[in-house]
Amino acid sequence: MVTVLPEEFGSRTDGLCAALRMASEIGAGWLVPLDCGSRLARHALAAYGAHLLCRRPDAANAPAPALLYGDEGEIAWLRARPKLWLKPQWDRRMILSQDYVSRACALAVGLALDAAERCNEGGAQGLYELVLRIAENAPVEHVERITALTPDGSWLRDGAVTLAAVRRVMGASADDIVPGPFGTVALQFPLRQPLPTVSVVVATRDRVELLRPCVEGVLYATDYPALDLIIADNDSVDPETLRYMDEVSADPRVSVVRWPHPFNYSAINNFAASHARGEYLCLLNNDIEVIEPDWLSAMMREALQPKVGAVGAKLLYPDRSIQHAGVAIGLGNAAGHAHRGLPEGDPGYFAQAHIARGAGAVTGACLLVAQRHFHAVGGLDEEHLAVAYNDVDLCLKLRERGLTIIYTPAATLIHHESKSRGLDFAPEHLERYMRELEVFQKRWGSEWVVDPWHHQRLNRASEVYRT
Repeated sequence: MVTVLPEEFGSRTDGLCAALRMASEIGAGWLVPLDCGSRLARHALAAYGAHLLCRRPDAANAPAPALLYGDEGEIAWLRARPKLWLKPQWDRRMILSQDYVSRACALAVGLALDAAERCNEGGAQGLYELVLRIAENAPVEHVERITALTPDGSWLRDGAVTLAAVRRVMGASADDIVPGPFGTVALQFPLRQPLPTVSVVVATRDRVELLRPCVEGVLYATDYPALDLIIADNDSVDPETLRYMDEVSADPRVSVVRWPHPFNYSAINNFAASHARGEYLCLLNNDIEVIEPDWLSAMMREALQPKVGAVGAKLLYPDRSIQHAGVAIGLGNAAGHAHRGLPEGDPGYFAQAHIARGAGAVTGACLLVAQRHFHAVGGLDEEHLAVAYNDVDLCLKLRERGLTIIYTPAATLIHHESKSRGLDFAPEHLERYMRELEVFQKRWGSEWVVDPWHHQRLNRASEVYRT
């Protein structure tokens, strides 16, 4: 294994090509590139080597990785200990939003040399584009060890290079590629034409003060035209609510279906889904407020990509702090909302709340899924998970079928959380909640499992990522 500083040569790509040729000539199998100002962590090379020697038994017949990447420690002279970036497993969606690989990686020389020479001919500017090119055709694996010590804040300084690389790699396969916050990239996939119809399902009981703004946001403040709205009424008795449902159902896009039974979120939505005409379903809480017209278009851009199971949005509390930026399995030995409480403009943990990426699950408060996928896994579990964890359970069933779950901050809404149904820990709900928690834990092993987008060294008791 050879370690080089590509900046010793002319351009970064020239340096990579020259270094890879040198490594090939001396018979080295792997090369570790380092930026100026970075250095190898203690035992970094041993960590890469051990990973290759000790790959899981179930990976023995899989192709060998072409690229390994590790975690990072950011160093600053005023800070006694490095700030750790403990990274998720390989995520093909996340790498198009953020370069979380190139500052701490090792390249398989043979495959990397071919890709680097193609990149150099195309005018590529650095290692990140090489990572993208390698990952198009070969496996990438994460080494859960600190393998590089990098300068403080270096993760957000190469935004222009990152943006240019994504534009070169994605080309015409994206509608728009623009700078995102904190040196990230905001990429818009194209929408299919004609637009698939989305059936938006809103379950409600009374509370017209919540229902009206939610419905009007969907019908009049959403720019995705191919939608219909199903209001699933769970035994409302308030005259004003009933009158409003009668009024709004005059809109040909709106239908009201009745579920006159005790509250069961899963059953209500499954029932409404059976009446849906759309190719896609959007489960939407009645306490969601639309604040940006393109929320549904942004979710559909992700949902239409190959092998996507469900898509979730960024949900904000009324004070604009984050309520939902994806769900991490295993938090609290069950599942928790990643980055909950983070102020909207705060980068938080390496901007993870602000980029499109994979997720262990997303909340059913705003969840988009193809009808065929929803019904293929039996919808929501109305027998055992009537209220809690049914959305996470749905996502995990989709992942069992080889589908991915995507979180996108390009869709941002306000969530007045639990204004309608109340909190799970209220005394009248606690027994039911504990029963559903036990079902979820036994079914998915959430007391011990590590979410691929979390990390074994991160605190499982905290929705704010910290060691």
